[in-house]
Amino acid sequence: MPRTALVAYAESRHFCRIMRQRLDRADEPYLFMRSLAVDYAAGGREESHTHAWPQFLYARRGAIRAEIDGRHWIVPTRRGLWIPARTPHRFSMSSRLQLRTLYFRPDQADPEQGAGVVPVSGLLHEAILRVCDRGALDERVDYDRCLGTLIRGEIRFDAPAPVTLLQPADPRAQRLARMFFSPAEAHVRLEALCARAGLSRRTAERLFQAECGLSPAHWRRLAVLSESLVEIAGGLSIDQAAVKAGYHSRTAFSEAFSLAFGFPPSAAKQGPLSPS
Repeated sequence: MPRTALVAYAESRHFCRIMRQRLDRADEPYLFMRSLAVDYAAGGREESHTHAWPQFLYARRGAIRAEIDGRHWIVPTRRGLWIPARTPHRFSMSSRLQLRTLYFRPDQADPEQGAGVVPVSGLLHEAILRVCDRGALDERVDYDRCLGTLIRGEIRFDAPAPVTLLQPADPRAQRLARMFFSPAEAHVRLEALCARAGLSRRTAERLFQAECGLSPAHWRRLAVLSESLVEIAGGLSIDQAAVKAGYHSRTAFSEAFSLAFGFPPSAAKQGPLSPS
């Protein structure tokens, strides 16, 4: 590279660093993407909340179960979740979760785009980490504009999404659905859970089919497997997850897991794409 080009490159990099150091209120109108990087060693929950800007969550390591618009979304490693602005959502997070979040200025996002899971390519992974390193992207900086364009182009909703579960509307069915996510209930017969929720097995069948499009047994199986995914991503062994989910063999558990998510339980343990 000619010396003049090297000098220009060095000056532009220096300018970008200065921009990062001196951002203040006057710079706010020019910031079109912000970021947040948080690691949750012990996992946990975040109760219902909203954001003024659309949000893209990326599980660099670990997994998330999100509740949005009456649906349970399963977000494993190397997937991202798009959440529209001002949309209430809550999370259940695995241990060892490395969460990387981008916030898009509303004019930088499609207002019609609903919540959805997006596969994260190696290129998008690196771009997300770069924004997290920079803190925010400034539309006055060429590098930032290019990085923002790349990220928007890489967030694609045309790939099949992992399992989503529609939440039933009936209060009794909702109580039953909450039980399905509890590991303590994994070995309890469905009829007993229905009775505890205040409805018969026959009524549960009718409500879940009408409101969720699945039988309660199928809904329960997917709920249990989604919790297994989150726990495996957090460090639980596949054998332990199989027993906890109520399966008598690792083979049967792996087959059910692969059928539900399109990848084997071992893939839920995958870590970051790079050491960045």
